Amino acid sequence: MKYFNKIAPVVVLMASFGTSAMTAEEFTALSPQQALKQSHQWHRTGEATVKVMPDSLEATLPSGEEAAIPLTEEFLLSIAPYINYTHPCTYHVPTGCQGELVEEKLHLMVKDMATGKVVKNEMVTTQKDGFIDIWMPRDGEYQFMFHKGNLMASEVLSTKGDSRTCITTMNLVAM
Repeated sequence: MKYFNKIAPVVVLMASFGTSAMTAEEFTALSPQQALKQSHQWHRTGEATVKVMPDSLEATLPSGEEAAIPLTEEFLLSIAPYINYTHPCTYHVPTGCQGELVEEKLHLMVKDMATGKVVKNEMVTTQKDGFIDIWMPRDGEYQFMFHKGNLMASEVLSTKGDSRTCITTMNLVAM
């Protein structure tokens, strides 16, 4: 019992900071946005694996438990614009995928291909994993354009069916 009294506060502290103590039940209680944020905390730690599928966030937690959170309302596109190097990927693994441009500012413009309307026009910053996570309406096609100085990348991306969630094909080249 003496041992338990010394360890219990540490376990509670770990759980409160969202580290590897998370259970499948706790993970599935998160919103998709909260689960994505948690997966970034596990990036390259080996504590857990999270994969972004077109219709769910799938996790293998430190305990070995598996969990999934449905993505019904929005489609998650994780985009890693690059200059010199990239990796082939179809479904994003926020706990493992690493893009080239870490914490870099870029201008993003997104145009809805069905309406021709610009739906996003803003400065964004890549995360520590080199990606920008963008929640988009399902069942659409959008032209994504990134600018960084005199470099530009443009690609039409789909949020339909089993479209890819890991976009590592946007090479920034001189305009």
